[in-house]
Amino acid sequence: MNFILTRLWRYLNIYFLKPFDAVNDTLTSYLVFKKHKLEKDYLELGSGDGMYSFIMSGGKFPLNFDRYIDVSLKKKDIFDTHKKEIKVYKNKNLIRPYLSIDAKKNHVKKIKEIGFSKYSQASKLENIKIKNKNKFSLIFFYTAHGLNDFKKSIKQAKKLLKKNGKILILVFDDFVKKNFVCYKMSKKNFFPAFFRKIDNGRFKEIGNYSKTTENWMNFFEKNGLKVNKISSGLSGTAWKVYDVQTRPILFFLIRFFNTFPSFLRVLLKLIWMIFFYPVLILFFLFYSNIYFSNNKNCYHVFELRKR
Repeated sequence: MNFILTRLWRYLNIYFLKPFDAVNDTLTSYLVFKKHKLEKDYLELGSGDGMYSFIMSGGKFPLNFDRYIDVSLKKKDIFDTHKKEIKVYKNKNLIRPYLSIDAKKNHVKKIKEIGFSKYSQASKLENIKIKNKNKFSLIFFYTAHGLNDFKKSIKQAKKLLKKNGKILILVFDDFVKKNFVCYKMSKKNFFPAFFRKIDNGRFKEIGNYSKTTENWMNFFEKNGLKVNKISSGLSGTAWKVYDVQTRPILFFLIRFFNTFPSFLRVLLKLIWMIFFYPVLILFFLFYSNIYFSNNKNCYHVFELRKR
């Protein structure tokens, strides 16, 4: 329970304007870190900006830092920018990746500044080139966003895996597609353009990497990997709330909080977090599918080994 409580607070700290993001990331980090056990010097693929894995392993950011300080509201991915310093509490005793790889250069800049991963590089996951040609006993493949060829990226990961090594990969269940509220609203005659903008292509992108558990198992088997273990979580209700939450007013909230001087912004942020934190704890308990399962889950973590 301590893992869940600390991660909820630390993810809320960086995602405070979309507080239910903290529920998703706490759930997935719990599955990866506690159910499957990360090992030091792993390879991380699709790292994003590195904040997810840093917090998952026990890292934390100060209250005067979060993802909304450095954004580009004109971009589809508002976080695909890096103009401001990332502040972080250093901790060398964490389980760290040896190498983190992401396709976006701005993300890699952030990874380097956080200093959590020993090494990092920008590369398409469909064509990974590592200078020293290392192979890894553990590969953590984060959620597959923005890939052109998922099958090819899995084959690349397999090439970098040691003979008795394992891949931990976070994937979506086909069930998640039934819970995209914004996408469904965009298909109706109720402000369709508005809800299309809020969806921001997420339904299409995530839908491309969503399968039933059986279909995922078949997919991995066909690509030379055997399933050793599966852990699952997150209810449809949790995804519905995550899909909407503050998205309709997110840009307003970002502009509003960023108008204040740093000390006042931190104070307002802390009040906001104190309000949401108990709500998120209760929401996690009832809708993460960890404690009260309804047998339908949005996420799976597959533990894979070479056949």
